[in-house]
Amino acid sequence: MASSASHQTFIAPTAIIDSTARIGAGTKIWAFCQVGEHAAIGKNCILGNGVYIDRHVHIGNRVRIQNKALLYHGIIVEDDVFIGPGAIFTNDPWPRSGKTRDLRGISWKIGRGASIGANATILPDIEIGTGAVVGAGSVVTKNVSPNALVYGNPAKLKGYVCTCGAIQKTSLRSQKVSCPKCKKQLISNSKTSRRK
Repeated sequence: MASSASHQTFIAPTAIIDSTARIGAGTKIWAFCQVGEHAAIGKNCILGNGVYIDRHVHIGNRVRIQNKALLYHGIIVEDDVFIGPGAIFTNDPWPRSGKTRDLRGISWKIGRGASIGANATILPDIEIGTGAVVGAGSVVTKNVSPNALVYGNPAKLKGYVCTCGAIQKTSLRSQKVSCPKCKKQLISNSKTSRRK
């Protein structure tokens, strides 16, 4: 068992880590996690109990992935992202038991500082913008713009969230949205939550 010092990596004895995976300094991987081949996990991350990281997944620095979240091949998670417990990135848009899955080209990108709520489901080929927030239990079927607050099934734009934590609820027709607390501009156009 590794030291708990911030520069030391901790991997629980029951975690399964492929020998080709790269784990950054200070990262903590808790019980029953699985990390697949050639996955890359950055520095000072936390992977909660039972997290599944598929092969070739790329995770940035200071990312927190809570218990039982499932991240599949093709996902890129940038720095400072929060992924809530039970969140899943589904990797087959047309699942059938009798077919062979073709996952070539399936991808996701989660922008820096974004937060994904507990039990959210993110469909294939979705981008979630920098600083965006996806509410718990949401089903995300379209791209999410930077700083957008989305929730529901399907997830819809409900406002914007600043890095300072303030929420700005505004008309979807607004061309500019500024934080009511720190006055930082959050978005410059109304083209949000659009499918690729």
